Amino acid sequence: MEAQLAEDGVPTGSALERLIRENQDFDLLGPEERTDRLGLPVWLRVYWRKSHPDQQYRANDPSGGYPRVLYQVHAWMLAHPDLPQQSSDRSGPAE
Repeated sequence: MEAQLAEDGVPTGSALERLIRENQDFDLLGPEERTDRLGLPVWLRVYWRKSHPDQQYRANDPSGGYPRVLYQVHAWMLAHPDLPQQSSDRSGPAE
């Protein structure tokens, strides 16, 4: 756990730290995922799998079944460790 936090320089007490701590259910992952070269942290994979339990993960899939956007999500989370919520108001400009 501490190595995961240190690797990404996650601030103590941040929302990102809580998210990482809440996603340590590595039994959801295949054994090969701990040593593959996808570059996605295991906690983010767990988080994704919890949110998408019906998705197919095939060993012969070079992406591991994860969308490429997860790399950008990870980078955004590191840049914004308090994980600010964005407004859900998408009604557009007033007429």
